Amino acid sequence: KHYPFARKLVNSGRLSVPSFLTSSLLNTPDAEAFEGNMVPGAPMDDAPVLQGGQPTWLLQHLGGRFALLLFTDDAASQQTAQDLATLQAVAAPAPGLAPQPVVLSAAPPAPQTAQQLQAQFGAVLLHDHQGLASRRCDGAPGTALLLRPDQHIAARWRGVRAQAIEQALARATGN
Repeated sequence: KHYPFARKLVNSGRLSVPSFLTSSLLNTPDAEAFEGNMVPGAPMDDAPVLQGGQPTWLLQHLGGRFALLLFTDDAASQQTAQDLATLQAVAAPAPGLAPQPVVLSAAPPAPQTAQQLQAQFGAVLLHDHQGLASRRCDGAPGTALLLRPDQHIAARWRGVRAQAIEQALARATGN
């Protein structure tokens, strides 16, 4: 900080990057084809999203607990409700390990839809208004990503299946 020539050599905002833990036994290998770098064991990339029409960041809604990121075209669709009901039926390997549902919608959701999903399923509803998170995760509608509390991807699927989620949670917790 005392030498002007050195200031431009240091990027104090990015002195470290999270590790890719792709060979970890806690990851569930893909059973379906996916594109991109958001593989099991990868740290989740951040992306701008909207919540209730207000700008926020995806990673602010992930971390500290397991989360299931569910991609959808329309949060008010019957398929989204079915996927959330399936997730609600997942038996967690231990108390407090049930994943937090986070719905990432391509279409802007109505405020009453967000309130309904929160009340009925405990879901966080976000609008991927730029489509960046969907592109990075190859998040076609119906795609689900299980994220660990450290914001690393534990598993991903092209649909919500209770048994697969239960097995991935067990694996991610070492059971």
